[in-house]
Amino acid sequence: MQRETLYQAVDEDDDSTRERTFRNLQELCYSIREGQQRTTGINRELRQTTDKKIGVFNQSTERINQQLLRNHQLLQQQNERLIEQNNRARKSLSRHHERLRKIEEKQAQELDKFKTDINLADYAQVNGYSIDKKKTSVNCLVLKNTEGDKILVGINQSDGHYFYSSVNNDRDSGSIIDFIQNRRTLNVGEVRKELRSWINAPSNPPYSPKQATPKLTPSSPDRHKIITQFEAFKAIVTHPYLTQRGISQQTTNDPRFQGRIYTDSRNNVIFPHADREGVCGYELRNQEFKSFSKGGIKGLWASNGSPDDTTLVICESPLDCLSYHQLFPDDTTRYFATGGTLSDKQKTLLKGVFDKFHNKGGHIMIATDKDEAGKQIEQELRNISPETSQINRIVPRHHKDWNEALMAEIRR
Repeated sequence: MQRETLYQAVDEDDDSTRERTFRNLQELCYSIREGQQRTTGINRELRQTTDKKIGVFNQSTERINQQLLRNHQLLQQQNERLIEQNNRARKSLSRHHERLRKIEEKQAQELDKFKTDINLADYAQVNGYSIDKKKTSVNCLVLKNTEGDKILVGINQSDGHYFYSSVNNDRDSGSIIDFIQNRRTLNVGEVRKELRSWINAPSNPPYSPKQATPKLTPSSPDRHKIITQFEAFKAIVTHPYLTQRGISQQTTNDPRFQGRIYTDSRNNVIFPHADREGVCGYELRNQEFKSFSKGGIKGLWASNGSPDDTTLVICESPLDCLSYHQLFPDDTTRYFATGGTLSDKQKTLLKGVFDKFHNKGGHIMIATDKDEAGKQIEQELRNISPETSQINRIVPRHHKDWNEALMAEIRR
């Protein structure tokens, strides 16, 4: 509307209109200038307020930054102190661990000294045990007390420790430490005090054994275990298994075989094998059962010998030896069984037997099985026998081995 009025005022020659328009324009310009001034004032106030607030914010930020810097410095100082304390603690702990390690090493050395330097058999003797010389061997001492406990003492060839095992209790075994703790309610510290007097005065021990302790040859724990097991076996003169296989009580009760056949807690027949150091393993036999001791080594099963023996019979099994004797009884014949094929150890043992028997003019009879394995054993036996020895092989005419021949003879 105003725009149209202005256009008309310009086009029309009307003084009043032009004057009114001029006044309106003046008022408009004034309003615009006034608005601009107010805007400028507002902007100035806004800038002042903003600058003031920014200044306050900057000051606050600066104070916060300074406080943070001080806190950071304090934390850094605290961290440095903690690092220093930690280093001191680690050094102290390291020294403590080293002292502890030396103490433990010294204690371990002391325990090792107890196990190696104190003769367990001597200690057992002064605590009520006595040595059974008849059953003692070069690598195993047999001791028993009045309460019926029987132990075997040996030296472990791997570390030189004396060790023992009880014949009556499979769990009762170990070193001299175990021996004491299994019989007395002592802790390790009390055991140490008990044994130090034995170590500190080796030339003049606090106690003297009842009898001189034979010197032991070190052995393996496996052999010691075999000997311990064997000590629990009982010698027999008859058994259902032997009867079933045709072996008479007259044969097993012959002095030639007394103490050479045993039975275990499971009623198996036991044939012990031995080497130059004693029992090293054993065969187990029963109906439908045949085995060899776990951890044992094949040596030789042997009958009892006599200075008057003139014939030596070698069979593969103890059962064949008994059968051969029952078929061909002879008071001057000794028997050996290999338990099957020959090992180098068995060859060495038999060579020693052959040499001694040959020197006294004896006769060697090879009575192995009638098969290829038996022939192989025969050849190996001939190879280790003296060149001029009297050696022959004898086999059953119609049967594989001598027990089969005996059973056939009984059935006739």
